[in-house]
Amino acid sequence: MTQINERVQRLVERAVVSLAGHAGILETLHIGHMRVVISHKRATHFFRNPLTGLYDIPDLKSYRDVDDPEVKYNLITNVGRAFIHKQSYGTAGLGTCGLNFIALSNDPLTETATSTVLSNEITLNGLGRAQGAVTLATGAGVSTVIDKTFTATGAQSAQKCAFFDLVAAGTINHILAFTQRALVATDTLQVTGTLTIS
Repeated sequence: MTQINERVQRLVERAVVSLAGHAGILETLHIGHMRVVISHKRATHFFRNPLTGLYDIPDLKSYRDVDDPEVKYNLITNVGRAFIHKQSYGTAGLGTCGLNFIALSNDPLTETATSTVLSNEITLNGLGRAQGAVTLATGAGVSTVIDKTFTATGAQSAQKCAFFDLVAAGTINHILAFTQRALVATDTLQVTGTLTIS
């Protein structure tokens, strides 16, 4: 039901933008919603570790999807909207980094537009907040992509993520929930966010 509501919301937003553009009154850049793909993979083959004798070195070519990749859309925070406006058009107090640090949590989504933190952010087992690789837009309608693959160092579940501008604390935006993923050591969880400025 949530996915249907999200789709309807996006269709309504696009229709409003289209109508406003045709009427010559478009002054809104719809850059708030991010499309995020969550992908959980696990190695199916391991090499022998020469130091320990254990078969615990994953063969990178053997990783397979544990669950189907999932596409989700985010909740936008008020502080995140303000940050985007300030970074784009501000003249002072600008941050040194965009919203490209990805944090994970194993909580259900309880955040709202007024949230300023991610509840129970994960800091252990290889899933601590980390900066994603960024591909910037180069023209109209071209997406900005933020991509990070986390590798679990121990058993850890995750079901929520958010984007920040700093490695600790900072401004939060683009919060979303996904199907809980139960990772074991060497599993990967890839988070790929795409934002298109139209």
